[in-house]
Amino acid sequence: MRGWLTGESVNKREIYEIMIRALPLGFSIVDESGVIIDFNETAEEITGYSKNEVIGKSHIQMFHGTSDSDACPLLSQALRRRQAVTESEITVKNKNGKVVIVSVTAAPLVNDKGLFVGGVELFRDITEIKRLERERSNILSMFAHDMKTPVVTAVGFLSRLISGKSTGGQQDLELIRDELKTVESLIGDFLQFARFEAREYRPVLKPFNLAAVLGKQIENAKVMAGEKTISVQSEFVDDDSSTIAADEAMISRVISNLIENAIKYTASEGTVVVRLLNRDNDVLVQVQDTGIGISSDNLPFIFDAFYRVSRDQKGSGLGLSIVKTIIEKHGGEIWAESELGKGSTFSFTLPKAR
Repeated sequence: MRGWLTGESVNKREIYEIMIRALPLGFSIVDESGVIIDFNETAEEITGYSKNEVIGKSHIQMFHGTSDSDACPLLSQALRRRQAVTESEITVKNKNGKVVIVSVTAAPLVNDKGLFVGGVELFRDITEIKRLERERSNILSMFAHDMKTPVVTAVGFLSRLISGKSTGGQQDLELIRDELKTVESLIGDFLQFARFEAREYRPVLKPFNLAAVLGKQIENAKVMAGEKTISVQSEFVDDDSSTIAADEAMISRVISNLIENAIKYTASEGTVVVRLLNRDNDVLVQVQDTGIGISSDNLPFIFDAFYRVSRDQKGSGLGLSIVKTIIEKHGGEIWAESELGKGSTFSFTLPKAR
């Protein structure tokens, strides 16, 4: 850099490489046909792909899984219309298939002769920012509606009892109790979620047999399933090979939540299958049902705190969010696959080595 300051010749390529590596944004250049010709380290972190894996590949096929250029501002604006675009929000899929929300700024590239030669894209991962925005909206909805409604109802019936206008007697008291229990449950879920978010809960890791815990949870769930004539089946062997180091109480809660949800959203005569697969570095647990399924519009958000597919759903919408937090605190992963009207499969992994 001293030579540059004193007017000596400088290797422009070296300066370019230093600047691109230092960028806190994903950076990518494509040629006029949309083929990737450069990719920086931040782009590798966001997408999960190494530079060598993407160079020479179609940008839109790699990250959008389509040939429709309208799905990508880099191609639709910078290449096709040759216009710049600023802070456009889109979704891409990373190497692991996870949907990532990114904010994109793109522009066409011209050489020193004024000829169009491709496009450049800067992008940043805003997935977490968008999740927090959704959670804020969801929590406002919960407090404004789900907590207000039972409180207003309980106060109304109490006022009637106090004024002597009520003729319901014991029935009114039971209704007030039920409404207040609803509020108590919502507050309890919220406080527990807050403790998880504040990192107050840490897993107490001890060896235990995961297959035995699964078997116990399945037996407990059969009572609930029997009321709807739903078959709960297991596909695993209960032996010592499934012993892992984890917090048994936390993992039991995860399993219970997933099985209960599967039964809840499965119609009579349906089936719930619980699987345990022993793999090289981790164990995989799957809870599959033949229930109502989840639409593709709702599926990406089901692990968000306070999120509910329908306003008619009861509860805080924190169950799956807490489940996800527990699994991630154990170093595992959790995801869901579903097709509307055909059922869902919730899967999670737990590492063997700690």
